[in-house]
Amino acid sequence: MPLRIAILLLFSLASVGAFVAPSYGASRQMSLGALVRTSRAKKMEIVQEINSPFPRKNYKADDPCDRMIKNSIEQWRKVMLDAAYRKEFGWPYRKRHRGGKLDQIRLERRVQAIARYQPLSPIKANKVFRQIRKLPVMVAMGDLAQRGANRYAIAIYKLIKSALTNAQNMYGNDDVPLVPRFLELTATSGGVIKRPLFRAKGRCDIVRKPKAHLKVVLSV
Repeated sequence: MPLRIAILLLFSLASVGAFVAPSYGASRQMSLGALVRTSRAKKMEIVQEINSPFPRKNYKADDPCDRMIKNSIEQWRKVMLDAAYRKEFGWPYRKRHRGGKLDQIRLERRVQAIARYQPLSPIKANKVFRQIRKLPVMVAMGDLAQRGANRYAIAIYKLIKSALTNAQNMYGNDDVPLVPRFLELTATSGGVIKRPLFRAKGRCDIVRKPKAHLKVVLSV
């Protein structure tokens, strides 16, 4: 009887030990068939060395001074080539921007008139410009003339008239008749003027009076 109890006790202890996870903190011993954890950096090294479809390339950049001199010489050659084309074919001047991009060639005759720091709101001026943008120039001037003493209509009417005068002075003697049409009508902000407005009990408000830059570009 005691022998049977001893055998059962040994079997029970063996079964319990099979389900207890061993600790490898102190001994650093691992059981057979256990997977070794690989770090991400180690995985990347393995991927780069094995199963890599392309060979690894070590890129080496040139010296910054050498790159600057090379780009300057390349841009100078492009500018000289532009000047030669302009002289040979009579092309208009084309500005070359950073990166080698050229402005588009504008073969139409252009005139413009600019009014700066007008005591107008750029939002309201753009609203008037949207109303006349697709109209013929003379029809637009007639529409503005019928608006009475509206200061926006008066300022834009004078600006269009100034652009037409510039067109007459620049291209009036040519054999080709002038056929003006709108190319650009813009009103941009020119800042604000702040004025004090004194109130009761020692208070003061700020009155902001906007300014606008008006620009009219015509194709004649």
